[in-house]
Amino acid sequence: MGLKRIMLDRRICKFVLVFYVFLALMPSTGEASLIESRLSTGEQLSERAEKIESVRKALEHKVVAQRLADYGLSQEEAMVRISTLDDKQLHQLASLSDEIGGGVLGVVIGVLLIILLVVVILKVSDKRIVVQ
Repeated sequence: MGLKRIMLDRRICKFVLVFYVFLALMPSTGEASLIESRLSTGEQLSERAEKIESVRKALEHKVVAQRLADYGLSQEEAMVRISTLDDKQLHQLASLSDEIGGGVLGVVIGVLLIILLVVVILKVSDKRIVVQ
């Protein structure tokens, strides 16, 4: 009976209640943020880098390289220009470059991609083409 009486003592109950109120009112720290994806090797993989890699693979095709050479741009110059594109333009080029080389539809898409890629690169580099 003595232990039960000590546990239900008003002073102890008030002390425990006040202690838990202060404990409950203490703010907990928490941080949240978005992080980049990582490969199983630990290498970070950003969405922008993935899109630039996709466009780089499209630039390696013979037709695209020849078309750029016709306009006086090398693949290295084109990659420099692509790195200055904003995210919307880069997304558009990357989505088109994923479909190069898939039959008749792939040829049509490839030609459209080449035209779009050349126009965007020329616009970014401020070069103009004069047709006489």
